[in-house]
Amino acid sequence: MEHVALYRLYRPMNFDDIVEQEHAVSALRQSVLSGKIGHAYLFCGTRGTGKTSIAKVFSRAINCQHPVNGNPCNECEICKGVIDGSLLDVIEMDAASNNSVDNIRRICDEVMFMPAKAKYKVYIIDEVHMLSTGAFNALLKTLEEPPAHAVFLLATTEPHRIPATILSRCQRYDFRRIPSESIVKRLGYIAQKQNISIEQDALSAIASIGDGALRDSISLLDQVSTTSNGKTITRDDILRITGIVDEAFLHQFASAILEGRAADLLPLCKELTMDGRDLIRFTLDLAQYFRNILVTQVSANPQALIESTSSAIAQMRDLGRRTDTATILFFITRLSDLAGELKWSPSARTSFEIMMLRLASRGNKIIPAVVPSASAPASPSPAPAPQAASVSAPAAPAPSEIPAAQPAPAAPAVAQPVASAPAPAPVPAPSPAPVPVSESKAEPNKEEPKAPQAPSVPDISSDMMPPPPLFEEAPENKASEEKKPEVKEEIKENKAEIKKEPKPAVKAEEDFMPPPPVVDDMMAPPPAPDMDFMVPPPLPEDAPEEEDIPLPPPPPTVEELAHTQPSSPNLHKAFSADHVNEGQRTNLAKAVKEPEVRAPHMPTDILMPDGVDAPKREAAPVSNLNQVMRHGNGDECDSARREFMDYLKVEHTFEYMYMGDSKVFWQDQTVWCIMPDSFAATINDVRDNAIIVTQLLKICQKYEPALLHVRVATQKEYEASGNAPVKEESNQGNTRPDWVKAVEDVSEKNGITLTHVKDL
Repeated sequence: MEHVALYRLYRPMNFDDIVEQEHAVSALRQSVLSGKIGHAYLFCGTRGTGKTSIAKVFSRAINCQHPVNGNPCNECEICKGVIDGSLLDVIEMDAASNNSVDNIRRICDEVMFMPAKAKYKVYIIDEVHMLSTGAFNALLKTLEEPPAHAVFLLATTEPHRIPATILSRCQRYDFRRIPSESIVKRLGYIAQKQNISIEQDALSAIASIGDGALRDSISLLDQVSTTSNGKTITRDDILRITGIVDEAFLHQFASAILEGRAADLLPLCKELTMDGRDLIRFTLDLAQYFRNILVTQVSANPQALIESTSSAIAQMRDLGRRTDTATILFFITRLSDLAGELKWSPSARTSFEIMMLRLASRGNKIIPAVVPSASAPASPSPAPAPQAASVSAPAAPAPSEIPAAQPAPAAPAVAQPVASAPAPAPVPAPSPAPVPVSESKAEPNKEEPKAPQAPSVPDISSDMMPPPPLFEEAPENKASEEKKPEVKEEIKENKAEIKKEPKPAVKAEEDFMPPPPVVDDMMAPPPAPDMDFMVPPPLPEDAPEEEDIPLPPPPPTVEELAHTQPSSPNLHKAFSADHVNEGQRTNLAKAVKEPEVRAPHMPTDILMPDGVDAPKREAAPVSNLNQVMRHGNGDECDSARREFMDYLKVEHTFEYMYMGDSKVFWQDQTVWCIMPDSFAATINDVRDNAIIVTQLLKICQKYEPALLHVRVATQKEYEASGNAPVKEESNQGNTRPDWVKAVEDVSEKNGITLTHVKDL
């Protein structure tokens, strides 16, 4: 009789034989009983969890002529035809080999025909994620609106590769990994049916290797049964066939790493390689073993989380008590990285051995619970073996590897109990004097900021030069320097001679650069510039040199000044003793270019002729010019108002109808929009319209950039606010400021002719 694989021979024939997956089994069974069959189902999950088996059972159940509690009878003509593949109404295809558009188009054409014998035409498409984009697009319309007799059963291990348009048209069922207990139970049933003698520990090992996939576990049982030759299959047979080392070897290897016995690791690596073990698989198994040790540290019930024997868990718990969690986490991380590096390493054995030695040097060097017996047969003579292991392990590899891979500072303290024994010999000294000297050597190297201390005595034994003095002196030094400024200047000169390099810029008194030394006693610093006059124009190229320029005439006396008529309208300079006519512009022309106009003022000291009293000084009033610029009674305000009205006429016609009589001017930094009192009821509409207010401010800022605010008010509100300016008639005609009257009075008494500037 031809041999059939066990996973095919013991494939579930009804819903009761399905291991686990109760959520999918109950839903599909209920749909069969109720007759509510969907047009598309999607089964997702890892390999060996029963996706294809459930699809075949469901395809027979919906077409069975005599179903039993939702299960197919497997005895009728339809069920037998589906089982032996003679029924053409149930088509099973592999999308990995039939992934083209033509294959899917053929299905779309055939699905329109009625089934030959069965009730439903079922299409089981395995590994549906392998279909191409064009094939998915071709299947999309048929899957959305299939005929009433068509049912699609899709199975995949990678649902993320299926388009969302396909997923939304299917009833999706996610299959979970099968627990080890259920796998062991199913394997025991198959072994009993096949008369296979196998131990319970061997079944547990198969279930652990299967990693939740029942088909993989059954295939491994089939493989072991063919090589047993009628003997009872043990756990060691499973590990030997699969190439996995036993937990005793893993415990021995992990103990050598944790205890830092580097000399014992190389024989273990050689034994591992000579047995033909896969180094990548062993690396993953070793990482899994360290994970189990970590579980024993953090879990109160590790038996529920570790699939191993009680004795092996006890050994893991013993190692977990003698090490720390940080070391275990570091080992797991490095072993995971090593598994990826070994795939591309030119010499996997060398890379593996070097990493194991590095891990041994990184270990916390826990004290061995029992003297390791594996090191004795590894060396030719049993006596020197423990001695070599104890001396060479901490001395040779540990110092070279600890600085590179050890981030924790506490590990080296326990790491070298043997090598650090002779170290205390030179420490005790006959006299207590050398002790502070050694401490003074060590302290500056450890903490740099504590080194510069004023009262400390410099170390004679140190060859290092003392650090240069800091730029910022200590507070006590500063106090002494303030008492003796002459000594401080001498110190600065000595520093400048010793250190000729430029000092860095620091916030100290040295930042202020002193004025250059005076070469000639007759030279004096230039006078402060006069802000009242503009800078004179540059001299032409043919101007005479300084030697040919005549000296200016002496200033006029008071008598000459009284009978002198000024040639410029600078009224506040009229009585100045140092007045010189240089043909410069007036203050008025200069003030127009500035955003803020300075009010004219009388000089502090006025030279008056003999017998004439100086006028009394009063607070300088605001000039006409300043009022015009401040209150906007000029062409600029009219231009701004016209531009604003043009804007309202185009953009806001309704507001323009009742804002046409408004006034626009500015005062200080505020733009005033004064509306008639009759529009007091609708003025809030303008105030709340941020677009109109912002546009008004932008238009006025074209003429006066200093403006910042806009206020909309009626005439009464504006007058009540106290910001109303003096009327235009008060600043016109014969009314003049007080300072002009004072100048005119003085000029009339002394016969001085004044020149008036009009139409400003």
